[in-house]
Amino acid sequence: MTPPIPPEASKEIEFVKGLVARHFPVYDVRVTYDVVEFFCRVESTTLEDEFERMRQEMGENGYIPMIIYDKGEHIVTVAKKPVTKYRSIYVNVALLIVTFFTVLLSGAISWVGYNGDSSSELFTSDVLLMGLLTFTLPLMGILGVHELAHFVAARRRKVAASLPFFIFGPPPLGTFGAFISLRDPIPNKKALLEIGIAGPIAGLLMALPLGFLGLMLTNSEAKPVPLNVGSEGVIGVNFPLLYSWMSELVPLQGDYLLHPLAFAAWVGFLVTALNLLPFGQLDGGHVARALLGARSKYLGYATIAILVGLGMYYFGWLLFALFVFILGARHPPPLNDISPLGKKRMITGALTFVLLIVAFVPIPMEPIEADYSFELEPIGDVNMTIPLGGSLAVSFVVNNVGNAWNEIELTKSALPLADWNASFKRHDQLVYEESLTVGLNAGETSMVDLQIITGSSMQVGQYYSLAVSGVALNSSKVVRELAYNISVASPTFTYFVQPPSAPVTPGNSTYANILFNNTGTTDLELTVEPSAGLPPFVDVLLYSGGLNNTNPVNITIASQNSWPIGVWIIVSEFCLPGEKVVGVEVSKEGTLLATIPITVVVV
Repeated sequence: MTPPIPPEASKEIEFVKGLVARHFPVYDVRVTYDVVEFFCRVESTTLEDEFERMRQEMGENGYIPMIIYDKGEHIVTVAKKPVTKYRSIYVNVALLIVTFFTVLLSGAISWVGYNGDSSSELFTSDVLLMGLLTFTLPLMGILGVHELAHFVAARRRKVAASLPFFIFGPPPLGTFGAFISLRDPIPNKKALLEIGIAGPIAGLLMALPLGFLGLMLTNSEAKPVPLNVGSEGVIGVNFPLLYSWMSELVPLQGDYLLHPLAFAAWVGFLVTALNLLPFGQLDGGHVARALLGARSKYLGYATIAILVGLGMYYFGWLLFALFVFILGARHPPPLNDISPLGKKRMITGALTFVLLIVAFVPIPMEPIEADYSFELEPIGDVNMTIPLGGSLAVSFVVNNVGNAWNEIELTKSALPLADWNASFKRHDQLVYEESLTVGLNAGETSMVDLQIITGSSMQVGQYYSLAVSGVALNSSKVVRELAYNISVASPTFTYFVQPPSAPVTPGNSTYANILFNNTGTTDLELTVEPSAGLPPFVDVLLYSGGLNNTNPVNITIASQNSWPIGVWIIVSEFCLPGEKVVGVEVSKEGTLLATIPITVVVV
């Protein structure tokens, strides 16, 4: 059983009923705990205008009406307007001042980085003035115009709203944006759409000319991107489609640093895109609710899912998704959720989401860390042949493929044998060193000569591997190796034998000559000595440069030159007649290269 209504409440209900009846005939009244429902007869052609007049009349008397259509009936629900104490305008002013200074600091930092000034000049008057003109005022202007457009649109629709509240933040932006507080429920879909799109469109119209001017200043200042990224790295920004199209009209004429004014416009586009996301109380949420009604919540859930997915690539989206999720996905309906938008406004609302697509960038900012990568690139083949006991000089290129100044230390990481050695020098230097440090700018190369010196322990026909190691001194994690595969070959030489001119009788001697020709490209050191297996009663003396010796003769033959060796063959009186073959052995570093036979006829 419904409890009786107190007399005071009955009078109030009759008063409210009178307000409703001025606009819509009432045929039934139902009272609940905190609202009163009036069942009315409504003409669809006059619904919107009559409800708006009724809303204003009730607002003046402290009431809020809402009309719905349920099960074939139009129901006007009336509730008392809650008493709310609003914040003083001094809060708006205080936040504006604090945000101004945080954005001014960001502008000064941006100008110092752009102009190449020292960080010690950050708070000088010139830097602060340029930061103010090129970043602070443009960005604050974009944000302010955005929120004031909401304010004007709300006042135009007779919806009470606060002045903008600016939100200060850390560099590089100095602000998290701004917002206004609506102090009245939104009356209908048209007002919801107009208030929602007013801010993004106004902010965009402010950002567009600033963006074009920023691109032109980027070209006119023509400050090249630094050749090297510092050890602390830099922050790179990615252009949305809209900014990319603008850069087609004002193409960048080189690889230049983005002017701070162009960066401020970029922030304006980012703010526009963020506000147009169709979720909850965001501007895009207002537009989605006006277009789709209660079904807009599903679009909001999809938006959260997309932001979480993008958060795998850009962490900022996860934070933003969490922030808007806390605000809530549901959007309260307007007081009049019945009157249609009309085709023109439907098209306008749809075009708003086209603006979202062209202003949105999946990864707005990305850190560009110092990259100390480099490559060791051989010049020519890494498979080489070296003469026994010889040396070899090859060249390779050190290529800094990173983005930072790089100091690369070159050392021999592995020698195949203990008596081998390797040393380095720049191609334009004269002296080889055990190790070499090469300093290179990003994209720069340097040619390095490598000298490989072998020892006596190597064997002809064997294969050896020698590795060169490079380490980036700024990042020991970056290590590269270059390996050479070396095969050992006999020295390249030829010889010509001039045998004895006539037979020899026992107890006498004869002479032969050997002419060695060095056909290689380096000096050739050879050891020449009589073979140990001489015929009985035959002895051999070698002479070179006027010296006779039964011991080994060491000779050095310059490249493409020859060297004669005389062979004195002594036949004992006890030697039997016949052909005798004496041998002369040629070796290098203890390795026998050839045994030269010389035939002597004993008669």
